[in-house]
Amino acid sequence: MIIIIHGDDTVSSRNYFFEKKDKNSITFDAENLNSTDLKQDIQGSGLFETTKKIFIENLFTKKGSKNYEEVLAVLKDISKDTEVYIWADKEMGAKVISEFPKSESKNFKIPRNIFGFLDSIKPNSPQNLVSFHDALSSSEPEIIFFMIIRQFRLMLGILKSSSKNADEVNRLADWQRGKLTRQAGFFGEDKLKQVYNKIYNIDKAQKTGSSGLSLTQNIDILLLDL
Repeated sequence: MIIIIHGDDTVSSRNYFFEKKDKNSITFDAENLNSTDLKQDIQGSGLFETTKKIFIENLFTKKGSKNYEEVLAVLKDISKDTEVYIWADKEMGAKVISEFPKSESKNFKIPRNIFGFLDSIKPNSPQNLVSFHDALSSSEPEIIFFMIIRQFRLMLGILKSSSKNADEVNRLADWQRGKLTRQAGFFGEDKLKQVYNKIYNIDKAQKTGSSGLSLTQNIDILLLDL
């Protein structure tokens, strides 16, 4: 069985990807893939030992696409007892998923109210806090915070080109670019840099355990200070 793990909720999809791993798991990075090793591990699984779980990531990235056909050819010969998990950092279309035999789609979607919250963020707006807590009713604060980071990173990328996020900005549809441009205009480049620096400090404090506040409390303060 092939399980394709994808969707715009990359935090949840990535967590699911890792949760499925065990001591018999083997992980392949499609960007640096040796298809011979992949073939041997898939064909050898379950013969004389506990069936291995095969995990593949970065298959749908620009670098990983060079090995796409080779991986697809190998996977067409898997047995029904072999478990192959493929992770994508975006939502994959039905056409792509249908190319994989015996496949199952696990699509992790971000709730619509989170996008509504992100698009409504403005300086000096009491509604920021209301929309944030509405979004908390359908998602974890870690996921919302990840999306806040992305939203401000994109707004900065719209106003000022950067090699760090140029590809991400270029992938935006025209309607997305238009919305982000209008939203970024409410802040201006200097204000966006200040906010992004605050976000960075919150992220660092949460990861190092140096914050005396919960992530939700830190986001509350961030939104109140916009």
